[in-house]
Amino acid sequence: MLEFGEVPTPKPGAAEVLVDVEAAGVNFIDTYRRSGVYPMEYPHIVGSEGRGRIAEVGEGVEYWQVGDRVAWHEAPGSYATQVVVNTDNLLRGPEGVSAEVAAAMPLQGLTAQYLATSSHEIKPGQTALVHAGAGGVGLLLTQIIKHLDGNVISTVSTEEKAELSRKAAADEVFLYGEGVDITAKVKELTDGEGVDVAYDGVGEDTFALVDFADAYRALGERKSPARLC
Repeated sequence: MLEFGEVPTPKPGAAEVLVDVEAAGVNFIDTYRRSGVYPMEYPHIVGSEGRGRIAEVGEGVEYWQVGDRVAWHEAPGSYATQVVVNTDNLLRGPEGVSAEVAAAMPLQGLTAQYLATSSHEIKPGQTALVHAGAGGVGLLLTQIIKHLDGNVISTVSTEEKAELSRKAAADEVFLYGEGVDITAKVKELTDGEGVDVAYDGVGEDTFALVDFADAYRALGERKSPARLC
């Protein structure tokens, strides 16, 4: 259970800063930590990302200064008025972006970024299948792929989510679920060619609906389909 409590003000160490929290990101991973799926010491303060202003800098910190507006990720205890963040996990928080938006961006944004540039580097003209295209990662991933001149086929679970995916610039959007043959739909939308890569943040519900060997086209010399979860 969650409850409010008072704890001593944390002190930043070397390569750390103390931040006054303006907004904290809420992520599904927080429920894993609260439920014990990811073992944690109890009691503990949940939350791992947010946005705020630096209140104090630790030893050896030169690039960051008191008063800097920042966002961060991987800072345990972010559901608090103040949190200590390692400088490796800091991002500058643009003044034109609200605290709420900036707090929600780091974890999902970095995930989408590495999926499109590292796990599989999107090249102009390539086509990606993005499952859960209206989720936090899915919406950002769609926009990054489009920025890289790729094409996006998005799957979603409801018509309302389909509209969100279209607003993020997905080229094609369709609903997945019982009775939907994703493989056949993808081949229809790509004139039988399939896609270059698939990003799947759903899992079981979509695994059962795809013929992996038939849904993807070869990536250069790669003989197996590129499915990234």
